[in-house]
Parts: sequence; C-alpha cells; structure tokens
Amino acid sequence: MINELLLAIIQAATEYLPVSSSGHLALISNLVSTPDIFFFTMLHLASLFAVVFFLRKEIYSLITFKKETRKLWIYWIVATIPAALIGLLFNNIIEQAFSSYLFLGLAFLFTGTVLYFTKDIKQEKKDINVKSGFKIGLLQTFALFPGISRSGMTISAGLFQGVDKEQAARFSFLLFIPLSIGAFILEFLKLETFQITSSMIVSSIICFVLSLVFLKILIKIIKNNKFWMFSFYCWLIGILTLVLHFIL
Repeated sequence: MINELLLAIIQAATEYLPVSSSGHLALISNLVSTPDIFFFTMLHLASLFAVVFFLRKEIYSLITFKKETRKLWIYWIVATIPAALIGLLFNNIIEQAFSSYLFLGLAFLFTGTVLYFTKDIKQEKKDINVKSGFKIGLLQTFALFPGISRSGMTISAGLFQGVDKEQAARFSFLLFIPLSIGAFILEFLKLETFQITSSMIVSSIICFVLSLVFLKILIKIIKNNKFWMFSFYCWLIGILTLVLHFIL
C-alpha cells in the first residue's frame, strides 16, 4: 500500500511538470520491486480525470462542436496520430525500456537538453495550426518512452514554433487525454483477470487531487518563463540513473 501511495504522489507531481512521470515511476519501481505497467496506466487515468476537470470549459466547447473549436478538433487529431501509431507498433519495445536504467538515464538527459533549449526562445504568441500541431505530435512520440517527458516535449515543440506559451501548455494537456486512454486500453486488454483493490482506489484519488495542484503550478511556471529550469533536474536525475546502471 505504501509503495502504491508513493507512486501516486510521484505520478501527480511529475505528469505535468516536464520531468517524465513514466520515467520516475519506472525508476522507483525498479528500485523497490518490478514495474507494474497496468498500475501505471491506472495512475495516468487518474491524472486524465484531473486534466478533464481542469480543461472542462475547453472540452465542453469541443464536444458541443462550437464554431471556435472546430479547427482545434483537426489540430488535436493530427497531433495525436503519430503517437497512436508508434504506440501500437512498438508497444513491446516501449515496455522493455521501463526496466533499463541505461535507457532511463539517457532519456532523462535528452529531456533536460530539449527543455534547456527553450530558454532563449522569443515569444511570438502564434496560434496553433495544422503544421505546428503535427510537429508537436511528432515530438510527443518520443515521450512514449519512459524518461522522456510528454509535457516537456509537447510544450517545448509549441514554444520552438512561436506558439503562445499558455496555449501550448493547454494543447499539451489536451493531447494527454487520448494518449492515456489508449495506453490504459492496451494494458487492460492484456490482463487475464482484473480486480480493483483498495490501494488502487486510494492511490487514484490522491493522484487526481494532487494532479490538479500541479497543473496549476505548471501554468504559473510557464507564465513566469521558468520552464527551462527543469532541465537541471532532468540532467541530475539522468546522471544518477546512469550511476545506478553501472553499480547495480
């Protein structure tokens, strides 16, 4: 139960901050037990409910097909397709990466490097379009692998193209919805038996509440142009993970 609660807190804190929740879940799980991919997807589902609540106005506009959101549907679909295809085709390889300290370490270092290069980007405050949406989706495919931050990749991709920083963040949150649902379905279909435990329920509730808190924190960080500073943390955790690879 303690391990599950710890993982729930880690998921909530790292899903929206650009430091890779899957990388942290994999790292901690490898240290204390064996990675449980299905439990990870359950926690991602809790974070999904949090982002749906956080973006409830945008999502309501989308599902009611209001005029101002019709183009957003196109951008959302275009950006989701690359990750959906890669996730289906390379699911087994992605899962194997969860058990590799070497891969995790290199992935954290990669995330940190991408984040750092957002430091001196000049804000042009452009709107998202088909081209920028597709490029954001392409960079999101890297984040299917643990250690590579999904929010880090998608928000950075938006910033690199001059997209308004808050718009880039909210679009990143929207992209999380189909990705997490797809990952949950893939893992659920692999199960021979399924049982909801009390630890799953408690962990999911904690993850949901804390995810809302960290969503708001990230928005403030982006507004204050501090997004790039997470690069130092990613480099540090990447180096420590590589050390574990060589000593364990």
